[in-house]
Amino acid sequence: MLKEKQTEMPYVGVFKLSSGEEFIGSVIDETETYFMVSKPRCLVPTERGVQYVPLMMLADNDLPIKIPKPVISSKPVAALAGQYESSISGIALPKKSAIIV
Repeated sequence: MLKEKQTEMPYVGVFKLSSGEEFIGSVIDETETYFMVSKPRCLVPTERGVQYVPLMMLADNDLPIKIPKPVISSKPVAALAGQYESSISGIALPKKSAIIV
């Protein structure tokens, strides 16, 4: 579980449930007993490579879900957070250019 409380909401977090499932989502609220997560997604291998899919296929994906604590949570690596934000917004983020001297 994250020890430091995030100061700005929403923030992107990664979670691992006791069942072993891992997912990423936008935390829109956090209390001592739960995380409220918007647009939770998990990575799934497909014929076009690894893609983000909704965590709960049969649920209304526009509604946030409540994840009870304790749950393993952490901050995603920057590249993963950027890919997640691009997948939920539909806006492709520009790639960082490297100048070779």
